[in-house]
Amino acid sequence: MKTTLWTLVAGGILLLFLTLLLGDQAVTASAQVAYWSSTLVVLASFRSYRRMVQERLEAGMIPETGADRDLIDRIEDPHDLYTDTETEEENGEKPLREMIRDEKRRIRAQRRSPLQTARDTVPAFSPWRLGAYGVLAVGFFFLQSRHWLHLGAYLIALALPVVLAVWSLMRQESGDA
Repeated sequence: MKTTLWTLVAGGILLLFLTLLLGDQAVTASAQVAYWSSTLVVLASFRSYRRMVQERLEAGMIPETGADRDLIDRIEDPHDLYTDTETEEENGEKPLREMIRDEKRRIRAQRRSPLQTARDTVPAFSPWRLGAYGVLAVGFFFLQSRHWLHLGAYLIALALPVVLAVWSLMRQESGDA
């Protein structure tokens, strides 16, 4: 996370120097407001999702890494149809009605209560993220009211922190491997 933060700060400083070279006040203001407000959104999103994952780990909702089927395998093959191992039950020795009852029981066990669903949506409405989006909106309207909004510079600078954060995280991941 520190590497990503330093990458975002360095990108902001570099963007400031590049826009100052252009000499246009509207381009510099638009780029800086968009860049730093987008950086706040990225950092607030990282913080809220990190907190959500930590809470799920502590609650035991995320299975250990040594589980027999990983999450992608369960999504691609939810009924375990493509595994190579065959058991006596899969060979047809188990009655069809019992198989259907077992499947219904398994589906009922996976249902989520409204409370669980609400608990999972809380990170989307965290105060940090809402505040960051508020800064983004206020900055846009400030630039618009002062007639400093340069849309090209604003949109490019708005996307830049996301690109830099993804690049930084990919670089960290490849360095860890």
